Amino acid sequence: MSDPDRPLPRLAMLRAMTDRAVLDHVFVHGRTTRAELAATTGISKPTISESVRRLETAGALRATGTDQTGRRGRIATFYELAADAGRVVAAEVNQQGVRTITTDLIGTVLATERRPPADRPVTTAVRDAVAAAAEAGSGPVRAIAISVANPVDPVTHEVVALPGSPFPEGTLRADEIGRDVLLDNDVNFSALAERREGAAQEAKSFAYVYIGAGLGVSLYVGDQLVRGAHGLAGEIGYLDSSGTTLASALADQGFGRSDAPSLDVDAILTTLDQAAADTVAAERLRLLGATLGRAVAAICTIVDPDLVLLGGPAGSRPDLVAEIRRTVRAAAPGPVRVEAGAVTDSAALRGALLSALDHGRDRLVKAVAES
Repeated sequence: MSDPDRPLPRLAMLRAMTDRAVLDHVFVHGRTTRAELAATTGISKPTISESVRRLETAGALRATGTDQTGRRGRIATFYELAADAGRVVAAEVNQQGVRTITTDLIGTVLATERRPPADRPVTTAVRDAVAAAAEAGSGPVRAIAISVANPVDPVTHEVVALPGSPFPEGTLRADEIGRDVLLDNDVNFSALAERREGAAQEAKSFAYVYIGAGLGVSLYVGDQLVRGAHGLAGEIGYLDSSGTTLASALADQGFGRSDAPSLDVDAILTTLDQAAADTVAAERLRLLGATLGRAVAAICTIVDPDLVLLGGPAGSRPDLVAEIRRTVRAAAPGPVRVEAGAVTDSAALRGALLSALDHGRDRLVKAVAES
């Protein structure tokens, strides 16, 4: 049996590079011909033909028919990803429960599900949700990515249970869910979605600030995510703010929940909704924006990002963005753009899916090379 994580010999690596170029084209464009593959990749036609033959034999590609090329006597064979080439599963775990999405390696959605919080260990609940999601479609599950609302140790791949955390994933371990499970913080996955598909695609460096039930920052320098030695980089809720933590300072301002150690998103959104017509709410908004803005300015002072994106259920609201931007411009030592994130529909789940697709496609290529 082949090991998808074992390094490939040099010849196999060169073949794998060609196979990946072919599959990358198919992942984006779907149905294609060998002539189109040669033209778009710049790889010679004989090498492309050999790669297509290898991928078809391995069950990664399948011929779907022929058609006239427009040139007399020439008929082209079309290829597409085989239906059973593989699938990936992405999951988001938070206070609302477990949300999953299953797609093929193209990214076509096969199934989605949302499960409410369960009265059982979180590992069991997540494992059951992922197992159910993996039933959709055919072919092997090539990768599973799980977004959690706590930091993840980059070495042990275990969730780090922080003091006072309101989230349930402190006992969650990737190896208890299954093999080849990618486990990461929801803010990191949200930032990945912004980097790949959102407002940070052109930024040289950026910070993504999540404002919701929890607070967190994900920092990219170039295309490198800064995690920290223990996965704790960006836990701004623990920043000192006048002798207390930032999260506690916001709670003291009336933005904390009385029944859990987290921010009260409903209270924040109510303040934002009323600020335009209510002077008290407007003052609360200015205080909230100034408090958060000083934390963002501190980030800018240390790492000087090209862009700061605000996300989460409250962070992308225009009036809060404006208040935070005003404070950052006054407090930060240099110019920085402060904008709302563009990926607003479950950015964490989207980022988890993008990560799962990356790893699933890599494992398909390695499986072909070792078949």
